[in-house]
Amino acid sequence: MKFVIQKINNEIRHDFSFTLLESIKYHNWLTNGVDMKCKFINTRDARPTIDDTGKINLPQSKTWSFKDFHINYVPVGSVEFVLFYMKWFSIEQPKPMNVPDELIPYAGREIINGNEMTVEFLFAKPNKYFIKSNDVIKGLSEFIDTYDTSITLPKGNYQISEFIDIQSEWRCFVYKGELVGVQNYSGDFTLFPDVWKIKNVMIPAFKSAPIAYTLDVGIVNDVDTVVIECHPMMSVGLYGFSDHRILPHMFHRTFNELAQKKIV
Repeated sequence: MKFVIQKINNEIRHDFSFTLLESIKYHNWLTNGVDMKCKFINTRDARPTIDDTGKINLPQSKTWSFKDFHINYVPVGSVEFVLFYMKWFSIEQPKPMNVPDELIPYAGREIINGNEMTVEFLFAKPNKYFIKSNDVIKGLSEFIDTYDTSITLPKGNYQISEFIDIQSEWRCFVYKGELVGVQNYSGDFTLFPDVWKIKNVMIPAFKSAPIAYTLDVGIVNDVDTVVIECHPMMSVGLYGFSDHRILPHMFHRTFNELAQKKIV
């Protein structure tokens, strides 16, 4: 396995990059060799922006570039870094996962997949909603209050989610259909999620899931475990998850799956 890892101003800035490097050291120690390799690309703080159409706009410094041989490496870094790699090598960029259709029944709230016109229909029942782009990773993501009838959205597809009070948020790591880690990332860490429900209801229901992904869940009403959203295993915060045995495989196999190609 070969990875090209982003540095920002010559520093490792992402927890998943740091932990991946530790995992690579572990594997190479275990095999008494160099089965896993990595190279680094340094970028500056100025980074590409992604608009709501998915267009990547380069900063004036233009420090972002890849060499031809990097096509044989799996990129690891910020979302912008990975998406720019895909654009550079003409790889189709993935859509956001948000709350997949199969998991909407376990979200504990109303969720509508629609477009910019859908919000107008919500004015009939004023409420607070969280809106995320269904077109672009790192696209529009914000709360709206439909009491404000002046709201307009850029043209596009969105997931519109009813606002609920989430007391505790947890990131579940799933690999090959199995729950392999659970980490608290926000809220009351003493409110633990229903692991049985995650393992036996939510994960089996997500039949179209990628090989590795994160399933973010929340606790409401002190006891109910609900789906917040999902992400492919790409540029995701680990919050302490560090299973060195499988972490490189999770990143590597996910990118191969997203890119629909085989990088060895």
